Amino acid sequence: MHAWRRLSLVVQIVFFVLTLVAIAAFYGLCRLLTIPEVATGVIVLAASVAVAELLIQGARFWRTGVESALWLGGLYAFIFSLPSSGKPEALLVLAAAAGLAGWRVRNALFGILAAVLVVAYLGERQWPWAALAVAIALGLIALAALVAEWQRPSTELLWQMLAIAMPISGYVAYSVRDRAKFVSDAPIVAIFLALAAVFVFVGVRFRLRTALIGAPVLVAIAIVEAHDFIPLSPEAQLIAFGAVAMATAAILLRALRAKTAGFVVGMAKKSELQDVLSVAPVLAPGVGGAAPHTPHPVGSGGEFGGAGASGNY
Repeated sequence: MHAWRRLSLVVQIVFFVLTLVAIAAFYGLCRLLTIPEVATGVIVLAASVAVAELLIQGARFWRTGVESALWLGGLYAFIFSLPSSGKPEALLVLAAAAGLAGWRVRNALFGILAAVLVVAYLGERQWPWAALAVAIALGLIALAALVAEWQRPSTELLWQMLAIAMPISGYVAYSVRDRAKFVSDAPIVAIFLALAAVFVFVGVRFRLRTALIGAPVLVAIAIVEAHDFIPLSPEAQLIAFGAVAMATAAILLRALRAKTAGFVVGMAKKSELQDVLSVAPVLAPGVGGAAPHTPHPVGSGGEFGGAGASGNY
């Protein structure tokens, strides 16, 4: 049996975008042929899923970006071809499609998209507390799931990203409830500080780096929400928080330097979350390293051969 074909994350993103462009072009071609819009959606969905399954089952494509884009793009092309009434329930349909595509191609980002769309739906229905509660509940469920060991890296990545992204999406859905004003709410500050304490406890107790990464994010959200209670500008608050975080990190590094058990300073287990986070600098405009300059070899003599050649290999 042939091995699965897998590409680097940056190449996956490139192929994902190019495949979506191809799907959009195919959709436009069908419309130019005066095919009805709903029928066009069905044709694009059927063709996209068929090609995706052919690549997965026949060519053993996995994590190339192409099969993921075909599944998600085909489903969304069909949904967008349906008559729309502009109701918020359309977000739930998009969430279901993202969840289905994520389940089929084992893509954690699609799972995050589905969860965020559900929270966005609750926010759009003007249920900010429900959106916040659902997001926090999903974050805590993901945090509890990370305590166990998962055989599939994609499943572990899904829980990691849910634990960090859900509280953020819940706060965004809550904070935009009244777009005309942004007023501090003491219960929200208390909720996120308590949630940060839970993340710290779980991270220390079970040695979960994801929880320790999420805790400062939650504290930062609490600081942003408490802007009316702190006699500093939001920028000064974040600067002070960053300074405290850097000082804390320096203290922890010094304390853990000589440890050989428990939390130590050393090589961490490779996680797919690291791959996702490492792509951001590469995709940022104007950022990204150029290929390192390799100087031409300078002859320095050798054992034999002359002209700088050497017999040592």
